[in-house]
Amino acid sequence: MTCFCTCSNMRCGYKLPSHAHNMADFKVLFVVLLIFLAAVVSEGTLSKSDKKKKKKIKEITPDENAASEAALKTVSERGLVSANVKYADIIKNHKLYSTNSASKRQLPETMMSLGYVTPWNNHGYDTAKWFANKFTHISPVWLQIKPARQMFEMTGIHDIDQGWIEEVRNGGKEGGGGVKIVPRLLFEGWTMNDYQELFSSESKRLKLAVFITEQIANYRFDGAVLEIWSQLGGHYKSELSDVIKRISKQFHKFNLQLILVIPSTKEGSALFGPKDYQRLLNDVDGFSLMTYDYSTPQSPGPVAPLHWVEDCIKELTGSSKRNKLLVGINFYGYDFGPSGMDAVVGNRYVELLSNYKPKIEWDDHCSEHYFNYKTAGGMRHLVYYPSLKSMQERLQLMTELGTGLSIWEIGQGLDYFFDLL
Repeated sequence: MTCFCTCSNMRCGYKLPSHAHNMADFKVLFVVLLIFLAAVVSEGTLSKSDKKKKKKIKEITPDENAASEAALKTVSERGLVSANVKYADIIKNHKLYSTNSASKRQLPETMMSLGYVTPWNNHGYDTAKWFANKFTHISPVWLQIKPARQMFEMTGIHDIDQGWIEEVRNGGKEGGGGVKIVPRLLFEGWTMNDYQELFSSESKRLKLAVFITEQIANYRFDGAVLEIWSQLGGHYKSELSDVIKRISKQFHKFNLQLILVIPSTKEGSALFGPKDYQRLLNDVDGFSLMTYDYSTPQSPGPVAPLHWVEDCIKELTGSSKRNKLLVGINFYGYDFGPSGMDAVVGNRYVELLSNYKPKIEWDDHCSEHYFNYKTAGGMRHLVYYPSLKSMQERLQLMTELGTGLSIWEIGQGLDYFFDLL
């Protein structure tokens, strides 16, 4: 047999006993086993090393939200409504709404609440279904009314989604009552000559009212949100009021509701003032007041200072009833930079928080949160975006003053905002 002796003299002639051969075989196997284990450990070590990544704050997904015990509690019960808020808390919790209260109103039962949904933001379609019971009215921004050879034309029909409408209505029925679907109807493409023809002809005003009513009824809507007032910059108020009254009267014959979009009062200008409010108060079913966009690129700051919102309400209504006034709440913010200002919606806001990890400050004078950040190129930016605290204070004001609310637009906010509605 071959010698397995390890001595230097390979010619020693010594032969290993049989049990020694077995021991030698065992050693060979042991060495092979060690080599195999080393390879496995090496592969495992490389695998772990490859998996090393920078620690990131984890967002809670909707599936995790549904399974989470915390989801049974509202943001108020979890202590998240605070002036002292940290960016990490927003990133972690913004998708975590209370599944227990998703179909329950936190607002007074008599308060009108309108939520806008835009076709360019799909998340709004989802939130309208999830939180239908939070609203009395949902307004998809779908339709336009234009002058045409055959008198009038309604466009945007291709955006109408009857399946989604049915889902929203069914969702709203769970909490009782059901939500009304009232698409926004924008006057678009009208020249001054078109308006003057309309103002000068009672017959044409009636035809317009009949045409709009037929279209809204044919698509089984519950009414419409009419946007026409701001187009004329505060002129022809009496004539505009006559047009609106005619449309409203025709709507009411078919049990349809009409809500009118109205501009806010800013810097002394009154495109829509107390007299206009009183003139139409008994004709329309609601006024959607645009109390946002207060600041400008030239004067960066809050989107809707609380004191200004309160002034707008009181100046417009005086001592009159306010239950038809749907005070605007913005679900978007602004990023003010050297080149101007850009709109910020929920996903962009969370992205900014993740990238810059800013210190979030509370503007006590305006009741809004904001933060500053600086880009890699050294450009300084200021961001205002709604928070749970800013929303809570506005909802409290509306409750105290007896108004309703309108939100532009529900897909632009953070999901946990809906816990407050």
